[in-house]
Amino acid sequence: MTDSPPAAAESQRLAAPPASTRVIIAATLAWTLGLFSYWAQPQLLGPIMDDYGLGEEAVGWLFSLENLAYGLTILLVAGPLARYSRSGVAIGGAALFCAGNVASTFAGSYESLLLTRWFVGVGGGLIGAAGTAAMASTGNPERAFAVATVGSNLLWSLEPMAIPFAIVPFSSSGGFLLLAGASLVMAPAFVWLLPPRAAAVTAATGEAKPSLWAAPNRILALVALSGTFVFEIGQGGVWTFVAQIAEQIGMNEHATGTAMTVTGLAGLIGGVVAAWLGNRIERKLAIAIGIGLNALAAVGLAFTDDVVAYYALMWLWTVGYTFVVPYLMGALTAMDDLGRWVVANDGIWTLGDAFAPGLAGLVVERTGSYALLGGMAFGTGLACTIAMVLVLVRFDAQRRRESGVNSSSATGDPTG
Repeated sequence: MTDSPPAAAESQRLAAPPASTRVIIAATLAWTLGLFSYWAQPQLLGPIMDDYGLGEEAVGWLFSLENLAYGLTILLVAGPLARYSRSGVAIGGAALFCAGNVASTFAGSYESLLLTRWFVGVGGGLIGAAGTAAMASTGNPERAFAVATVGSNLLWSLEPMAIPFAIVPFSSSGGFLLLAGASLVMAPAFVWLLPPRAAAVTAATGEAKPSLWAAPNRILALVALSGTFVFEIGQGGVWTFVAQIAEQIGMNEHATGTAMTVTGLAGLIGGVVAAWLGNRIERKLAIAIGIGLNALAAVGLAFTDDVVAYYALMWLWTVGYTFVVPYLMGALTAMDDLGRWVVANDGIWTLGDAFAPGLAGLVVERTGSYALLGGMAFGTGLACTIAMVLVLVRFDAQRRRESGVNSSSATGDPTG
């Protein structure tokens, strides 16, 4: 399929509704709840190991399965969300997320826990995809993603401080019930998610049910998605063990939760800067800076044995991540006005997270050290940066060529 003309895409974008406060709140909460379980995994790892007598590798693969369910779900609904109700999908996902977490408290074996966490991942995927699709439908998606990145990371930063109050007295069951309760609080706001723009869908694709595979700029988007997939393998590997790294240097559950909250809140400066800069900085440069800071901090975390250094590196890691996410999402949004590639990206980099905990658990259990996690994060970050820069150079050149052709056609110049 050939790419849609940029003029048509721009007209679609100009016709998009602005991101109202209610829309941003709903989308932010959808992003937050969709990945609420993922952000709890480092602190749930120890209690699950104790409750079920498991090692790091087994719990890592449990988390991998949950993340796999999340990622596959997003990929399956990326196309349909250009047509169907985002509110309905998100509310249905919240119900499944809640039920799966409640059921996890009754899981009597590792096998039954695998099943309940799979359903939690599916529910989270439905919620997250709906939020992403709603933001991609706004008139200024890059700014919407930046604001939602700050808001969701603010809530995720508060989560680590709350979790110890649930897991210290009640172990993993307390953590699961905390996640279920969060879904009941956040789900009512999902009625504010923007619906699909039916007229834009028909005009842009001529399809009654636009599919992901029919989206424009397919080859470039697939290369970009491969980059984010690889990036998240390294990120997820380090993230799974940040609480265990803190424990190794002498921090207890409450101290670890406080450190994750404080550094997470301070790290929101990255998203704030991205929201302020917007498109005043080239995406290529922004992506290189954000991933560079993030990857270097991840290397430091894998080797640190000092509490002060742990705080500083966790902060820098978060700054890099919250800064780069809006630009990664904005790049993929630009490749398809209906937001199919950017929704798919949510699934793709969660598939990276699906591999990460199991692989990281295998590495840690077999080597008895966290050192190799740092090298994995650096290598995957470098690979993603190269992929995204190459994609954006090609995409920008393609848009300039097409804009020149359209300008020549408009002026009646046959020579172009």
